[in-house]
Amino acid sequence: MVTLKYLGHSSFEVALGSKTILFDPWLNPSPKEEQRLLAPAHTAEGVKKADLVMISHEHFDHFDPADVKRIYEKTFTHMVAPQNVFEQLSIPQSRRVVAYVGDEFNYQGIDIKVVEARHPQSSGAVGYIISDGNQSVYFAGDTYDFFGLSKIQADVALLPIGGTYTMDMIGALSALSKMRVKHMIPMHYNTFGNIKANPYEFQKRAMKDSKVQVHVLDIGETIEL
Repeated sequence: MVTLKYLGHSSFEVALGSKTILFDPWLNPSPKEEQRLLAPAHTAEGVKKADLVMISHEHFDHFDPADVKRIYEKTFTHMVAPQNVFEQLSIPQSRRVVAYVGDEFNYQGIDIKVVEARHPQSSGAVGYIISDGNQSVYFAGDTYDFFGLSKIQADVALLPIGGTYTMDMIGALSALSKMRVKHMIPMHYNTFGNIKANPYEFQKRAMKDSKVQVHVLDIGETIEL
């Protein structure tokens, strides 16, 4: 069983095996770059546990150096991220794992694969597949739909649907048709005016056109799969 909590935008807390993993923990309710229309579930101070923080790329709505530093100082977590993320962080080398597409490694019982993301606005965007040997989760980060997604196999997929430099709903439907996944949770929508999407419309279309179970989570909501 895997437990997933939606923290808002593209941020998730995942309990897999005995580990707690944070994906793209952008938890600043008042970022200077752009006003959030939907607040996160909590701030970085609200993070209680994090064995591993996994960051997909360097853009502000996926990586806030101040947030990540606070989480590290509270949890002494290990971090997996592209090199250009670590260039903005002052944490010990012993706590860093630089992510390159194609990497596969194990972290204390969690198998990790670093997979391709098509997000040309970033110089090093990646996605991740994590597994405890029983359940697996694919975190797409920011990516357009592309043929390489046909290589993705996981129990749960976390996919953007809001468009603007990443998949919109049509792209996410196409991606689901390629991937071999059982469940999908939409993310990266409605946080800003230019990524508006109706997740329930997406859910209806996806469940009509595929066998994938789509789960729409409110910010702060938890699901077990």
